Amino acid sequence: MKSAPLSLKVFGTYMLLIPGIGLIFFPEFLLDIFNIRYSNEFIWMPRMIGLLALVIGVFDYAIGYFKIKKLYPFTIILRYGAAVFMILLWLMQEVEIAILLFAAIDAIAATWTLLVLREPMSS
Repeated sequence: MKSAPLSLKVFGTYMLLIPGIGLIFFPEFLLDIFNIRYSNEFIWMPRMIGLLALVIGVFDYAIGYFKIKKLYPFTIILRYGAAVFMILLWLMQEVEIAILLFAAIDAIAATWTLLVLREPMSS
């Protein structure tokens, strides 16, 4: 597990499956697990967020699969930015503490990519 492409493919797969397909097809289940309040009138919103997560997952996976090295730094910055944003939402008490799990996943994935890029002979 020492390559940047692998780290991006793993993160892309996560984004496709959990927030992507998970929110598109099972929004109530995921929102209930993480104690996130929602209204049945607006259940389309988590589904749209799931679609966006799926698209991001496809792009991250493709960046790793096709080894588009010029985009690796952008993926790191964006994942750290997403983690910071989620933490800020929690600090402002707009979301429950469960959001920190998603922030941690983004930060860990970004750190993995960052660390392997600093190693000599990384791809």
